Parts: sequence; structure tokens; C-alpha cells
Amino acid sequence: MLEIYKNDNVVLNDAFDQAVMNLHVLKRQNGYKSFVICGCEPGDGATTVAINLAAAMASSGWKTVLIDGDMRKKSSYKRLNENANCGLSDYLLGKTALENVIYDTTTDNLSYIPCGELIDNPIRLLCSNKMNEVREELSKSFDYVIYDMPALDSSMDAKVIAVAADATILVSAIGKTSKAGLVEAANTLQEGKANLIGTIINKTDMDQYASLHKDYDYFLKERYAGKSKRKAKR
Repeated sequence: MLEIYKNDNVVLNDAFDQAVMNLHVLKRQNGYKSFVICGCEPGDGATTVAINLAAAMASSGWKTVLIDGDMRKKSSYKRLNENANCGLSDYLLGKTALENVIYDTTTDNLSYIPCGELIDNPIRLLCSNKMNEVREELSKSFDYVIYDMPALDSSMDAKVIAVAADATILVSAIGKTSKAGLVEAANTLQEGKANLIGTIINKTDMDQYASLHKDYDYFLKERYAGKSKRKAKR
């Protein structure tokens, strides 16, 4: 069983709850259940977003699987692959069965598929019929399928998966992602006719978040209590 860290940041959880709500609406309205999460540029924090989003959806009671689709990065630099013996690439190479690469986690309703053996050029594997089988089987077994893919400007891996997924979400980082990088990433997805539904802005500070969501702490600080007291005095 792989350990998924728990996030106790109330503000961060609130932000992911909003994302969960939006994805749930898309599922109800359009039947979307598979989502690609990828950065515009390396270091935008797409993996952090994917992990937290998948955990939030699982915590809502939805059976969710998170897939590490970055088969180019060494496992020693991965956050969740330490105790995994095999993964996605091993299945795609015909070395093991699919059920052997789906791991339970410490978060209820959340399963995880690690990247597996390091592959220099995984494009052919991602375009293979066995990858189509992965999509079909996971769609039958899970309510939501979340793909954590490498940044669009570092490889075409994310684009390959995005064109077959129900929807794609870009991740950009405040103060890091360039405007040109964001535009180029969006254009890359649109050229492949991937369904880009939005961007999650990562690495915002509290002042920036508060300026966009001025009442984010309304219940946390019990500000409603003050309003109730004022009404009682009238």
C-alpha cells in the first residue's frame, strides 16, 4: 500500500474542493471521467496538483485512480514510486498484468499506477493498443481517471494522452510560467484537438488568493457570528 500524504492546509483544500465541484459538474453534464493534468513548462507543479486533486475526489467518495504517465523521469525523483515494483511501462511492454500495477493507497477510494520502468522514448507505448486497453479497463473500474503527465514543452507525451482523454487541465505557476509558454501549451493541445477545459494557477500566495476569493475564510473565522449578533441587536 502506497502512502499518499494528507494536506491539512484549509485554504489549499478549499481551492481543490472548488476544482472537484467543477469536475463533478462536467461529469454530470458531459460524462467526463478521464482528465489529463500537465504543466505548461517543467516545474509548474502539475504533479502536486494531480495528487491533491485525485485525493480530494477520492475523499468525496468517488473511486479514483491516479496514473503517473511520466516514464522519462527516474523513479528516484518521483514522490510516490518508492515502494512500487512495477508500473505502467511494465504493463505496456507486456511484462505483467494490469492488475499488478494498480496499487492501493492510504487514502480511501484512491488507487495509484506508477510510471514503471524508465523509457527513453515512450511515445510508441502511449500510442499502442495496450494503452487503449488501459483506458478501457480503468474507465470500467473507476469513477475518475487522473493522468499526471510531463510538461508540454518537454515532450509530446501529454499531448498523446490528452487527445484520447475526456478533458485536459493545464497547470501554470505564478511568477514562473511565461505568457508565451502558456499560449504555446494551449495551442499545442488545440492543434491535436484535445479538449482543454481550463488552467489551474499554482503557487499563488495568500494575498493573491484572498484578492480573488475575499470570503474564503468566512466560515473558518466564524465571521457569520458577528453578523448574527448585529441582527439580534436591531
